[in-house]
Amino acid sequence: MKKSFLKVIALVMAAAMLFSLTVSAADDFSAQPENTLQFGEDGKFRILQIADTQDDMFPSPGMIKMIETAVEKYEPDLVIFTGDNTGTVDLKIDAKYAIKAIIDPIADAGIPFTFVFGNHDAENVSKETHFSAYRSYENCLAYDADPEIYGMGTHNLTIKSSDGTKVAYNLWMFDSNMYDENGNYDYIHDDQLDWYVNTSNALKAENGGEVVPSIAFQHIVPYEIKEYVVETPELDPSGYTDKNTGKHYALNPEYAEEGSILREYPCPSAFHGAQMSKFVQQGDVNAVFVGHDHVNDYIVHTRMNAADGAAIDIVNTPGASFQSYGDDEMRGCRIIDLDESNPWEYETFSPTFYDVVGDTEENRALAYVSDNIVWYYVSFIARIIPFFGEQLQQMLISAIYNAFK
Repeated sequence: MKKSFLKVIALVMAAAMLFSLTVSAADDFSAQPENTLQFGEDGKFRILQIADTQDDMFPSPGMIKMIETAVEKYEPDLVIFTGDNTGTVDLKIDAKYAIKAIIDPIADAGIPFTFVFGNHDAENVSKETHFSAYRSYENCLAYDADPEIYGMGTHNLTIKSSDGTKVAYNLWMFDSNMYDENGNYDYIHDDQLDWYVNTSNALKAENGGEVVPSIAFQHIVPYEIKEYVVETPELDPSGYTDKNTGKHYALNPEYAEEGSILREYPCPSAFHGAQMSKFVQQGDVNAVFVGHDHVNDYIVHTRMNAADGAAIDIVNTPGASFQSYGDDEMRGCRIIDLDESNPWEYETFSPTFYDVVGDTEENRALAYVSDNIVWYYVSFIARIIPFFGEQLQQMLISAIYNAFK
């Protein structure tokens, strides 16, 4: 209902504004924006990861409030969107304004951001169109490092030491692509990994022959995660039951960080690519952060090791979306803290929506309406009424929640 109606609204808006987002042959997404990332005087650097916002040009108010509040509350040095940043939008204008909705709070705060694509972003509107919208923001650090390799937007960002004299850390951004020729989820392709190895070697050479400590970000979880899911004789509190088979699954407690939650079976590619083995070969990556599986929130210390001997972690961040499927008690984001003095370790936590905005009756009402598209649509119509629309929306949200909770 929402999708078809809003498509009509988008067409009307497009006609009224005579606006068409186009990508010219002159657009050069491979040009790297100025990178000013640097550890603070205290040697710290904070990243806010936001996964699977997956909405359209009329986004759920709960999601937007969470982004705005997270930026203000956690004061990140960099924001990273890890794919399915928009839903399956059908129009260029829909893509533009869906991106505008999630990026405006970051831009208003003056915080740099980057992103990778998920499997849904460009199903009907090209990656070039999306990239153009992101790059219209001065604080966008994303670029397409090598347009000749598979996918779009694979790149890296270095972080300088607190004194600015050298590269102290590196962030890898991989386009994990969309779907393979059989309709399964895709993976990091060999030419992308060749780029990674070459860039990793160049960073190592510039660093006097020492690998530069790194973490990686992408949308689709690496294939190896399947090795750390076990069947349990009964339902584990941190696991789930497959509704089709009745079997119970959980993460192997020998490898999963305490507090890790598995609410759906991981959805990697059906193809076992070489990504993780390349990480071992290069020795620079000690964690890969993903989204994609909206209701999973875990850290798995794999059997694979980085150069310093620490396990290469696979970290799943729960989705931020209200429009797509989710879990009201898990929906949220992730904070990643890096320390220049201890670069092979990181600290992370995943605040939920209520952790971010506060567990109040007002925010419970906002979450309910955001998660129920019909009621969100009613509240949105109220919001656009001149003069008192925002107040009317808040009244409607409260009334709807109290009537149906």
